[in-house]
Amino acid sequence: MNLQRLLKEAQKAQKKAAEVQERLEAMTVVGAAQGLVEVEANGHGRILALRLKPEALQAFQDDPEGLEDLLLVAIQDAQNKARELSEKEMARELGGVGDVLGKLL
Repeated sequence: MNLQRLLKEAQKAQKKAAEVQERLEAMTVVGAAQGLVEVEANGHGRILALRLKPEALQAFQDDPEGLEDLLLVAIQDAQNKARELSEKEMARELGGVGDVLGKLL
């Protein structure tokens, strides 16, 4: 494989990666904790919304630390799902190109 072709492949990969990044901005995932807390994040892991069910407030009215723990679990769940989504989308778009470039580098 010559350098010219390698550069073309790299440019294509860069363009596809940018397209995936744009799509991820619009995609959403939902993380949850015990069905009481939900956190919505975009495909980059940026938190967009937080929802507490009324039962959560009742169940943890005397245990604010417990509610904080639930919030952290839901946030981490949303961020993990966003990371998995990002990896899946990148692999789908760049799988073959990444393999070719990896062998040459």
